[in-house]
Amino acid sequence: MKTLAIVIGNNNYHESAVLNNAVNDATAISETFKRLGFDVNFLTDIAAANIPHILHYLETNIKNYDATIFYFAGHGFELDGENYLTSITCQIPPANKFSAGMDSIKVSEILSIYSNYPNKVNLMIIDACRRTFQRGGGLGSSSIQSPRGTLIAFSTSPNDGASDGGYKGHSYYTGVLLDYLGRERLSVEELFKKVRKSVYSLTNGSQTTWEHTSLIRDYYFNTGQLVFSLEIPYNESVVMDQKFSEDSDFGKIIDKFKSYNFTTQNHGLEEVLKIPPETLDKNQKFVLGRNILQAANGGAWECINFIKELKNNLVAYQERNGDNHLLNGILFEVYFDSNGNYRKDKKNRLLQEIFKVRKKEELKNSFDFIKNLLIEQQDNKIYLPDSKDVIYDIDIVATDKITKTEWRTETRQMISKISLNNIDITEAISRYNLYGENEEALIDYLSDYLCIPKELIKINCLIKLEKIYFDRKAQTTW
Repeated sequence: MKTLAIVIGNNNYHESAVLNNAVNDATAISETFKRLGFDVNFLTDIAAANIPHILHYLETNIKNYDATIFYFAGHGFELDGENYLTSITCQIPPANKFSAGMDSIKVSEILSIYSNYPNKVNLMIIDACRRTFQRGGGLGSSSIQSPRGTLIAFSTSPNDGASDGGYKGHSYYTGVLLDYLGRERLSVEELFKKVRKSVYSLTNGSQTTWEHTSLIRDYYFNTGQLVFSLEIPYNESVVMDQKFSEDSDFGKIIDKFKSYNFTTQNHGLEEVLKIPPETLDKNQKFVLGRNILQAANGGAWECINFIKELKNNLVAYQERNGDNHLLNGILFEVYFDSNGNYRKDKKNRLLQEIFKVRKKEELKNSFDFIKNLLIEQQDNKIYLPDSKDVIYDIDIVATDKITKTEWRTETRQMISKISLNNIDITEAISRYNLYGENEEALIDYLSDYLCIPKELIKINCLIKLEKIYFDRKAQTTW
């Protein structure tokens, strides 16, 4: 879903109303939105003269997007039934509603623009007081009615203030919001409910967030485009390893792995194995694991041999606390691409070799690491690597069909349905070149598709599968 975000943070009010964290909050939100792939217009310390341009920008561009987000961190208040988001030139408290209107964004102006696009997803996120000072003060905000297709999220309840700081260098609200943005695939309503619970707990009940929604469509900040998890203890440059760049001998070796030249990649492996593992930090080991598997999947024979001898090769990279960052990188590369996105097509060429080490107790941390990331993807068709073996039952509906040609008569098994845990995977498996294959070959393809050790697959079918083909009429597409 194509999303436009306008992000504003105001600190530099007049002396008695200066804020410390609003710009910092807005900066972090802007960076996260960019990582999520949103188009971001980021503004700080806006003056009254900027307001018409901001509103015109929103009105002009909203039609080009599926969703819009308006985020504001700064002072806010209510006066005579109108809610105001103040520019830094606004007098606080304002002399009257007319001066307030000249120096602030009226919430009603934004909602008026949103009301013209009820079939889009329109969000307002306001980390501002619902009084006057400290993002809080003496005047309460009025009730707001959001037009259809809109969600308005406030950092605090009507007539309450909100802290400018207190949590991880941010306000409680934005700090908690940053914890959840992109970390889980949550609908926007679920996400803000989690934020509300956390803020309430962190402030000992003194601050309760508030939302008003009339959304018709579902919206998710993260639909898999960003891997942003507390379970990933690595820098973004190696999680999104297309960004990795290091001006060092190690960096030059990684460049060799990225050459897509087998000989160069093999030389890269030879060089990196001469580096004492204890001299590499965890991010270097992680990105090294990723690139070894990348080269092995591409056909670099020395890298293939490294994976085939993985149990022995991992020993030198094992940490005393049980972590193995090289293996973490290898496992991550199987399931996530160079942008940190969950792969549609997994790198499973050597997966059976990798899974041979899953029962090694000393490597448990690595398989827990990848399992937790896969759980977050909510892909019910994928195997979650574990030292404990669980059989995966594959239910197959098939019938014997006798076919006659000029030369011979033979019996084939026509498959009409393949399912795992009541999930129909027939169409996906039918795309493999299985025509005329037997059950053993089918297990190979199922193992490839589900990223599961072959020995854990059990076929449940009423007939023996000796010569397979698919009922095209049973497929929605071919």
